Amino acid sequence: MLGALVFAGHLLLTRTPDVPTLDVSASRQRELVKLFEQRQGRAPNDKEREQLIRRYVEDEALFREGLRLSLVHTDPMLRAQVIARVRGMLQAELDQKPPTDIELQRFHEAHLTDYALPETISYREYLIRSGPDADGEARRLLSLLERQETADGPGLPIPIDHSQRSEAQLASLYGPELAHELWILPSGSWRELRSSDGVHIVRVAERTAGSEPSFATIRERVSADYRKEWTARAFQAEISRLTSQWRVQIAERP
Repeated sequence: MLGALVFAGHLLLTRTPDVPTLDVSASRQRELVKLFEQRQGRAPNDKEREQLIRRYVEDEALFREGLRLSLVHTDPMLRAQVIARVRGMLQAELDQKPPTDIELQRFHEAHLTDYALPETISYREYLIRSGPDADGEARRLLSLLERQETADGPGLPIPIDHSQRSEAQLASLYGPELAHELWILPSGSWRELRSSDGVHIVRVAERTAGSEPSFATIRERVSADYRKEWTARAFQAEISRLTSQWRVQIAERP
């Protein structure tokens, strides 16, 4: 028994530890050569081929060391890149068949409000910036416009023509209060509105009623929206499949 113990101890002390293997297969070498040819436009010579293999071995060793150090868990940027890459792979693997006309029409009917064209107004605007002379300039400009005289000349603002603006678009331009004042103005007459930017001299030229375009005229848009929604649902289903494989434990809120 003593001899057996001595022999076993000798083996433990003298045994060479297992060394991990980096296998540079023939297919991997062909891939490295192909990438070189794509970048350089020619085949590598013997020295360059050796450099390609050496660089691959170095990169592979660094990659495995990164795995050993669990960098993907400790480096937020690397973790985000891996997540984004997997998301992209999952989305690319989604196989969507072209939708039928019936599916598109049903989708269109379920989202009619998304395709309705809102009521809009078209108007001309002169903006006189805030300042000590703003009120006087506004009165002079308004008087010229009401007399249908030209409003072009030195010192006068350049008019801006707005075409088919919805009330929501006006709100994004001016804010909700001024947008509403402009929206309810009657057509054909000049009006003076005020904001923090200055004095707005405006005239609504045309008001266009809202409408619902026919399915035939917006079929391509409906098809694109259908594919986008289908992809989002299919991707979420795939995410749910992956997360269902894990038992999630959420700690109580601290």
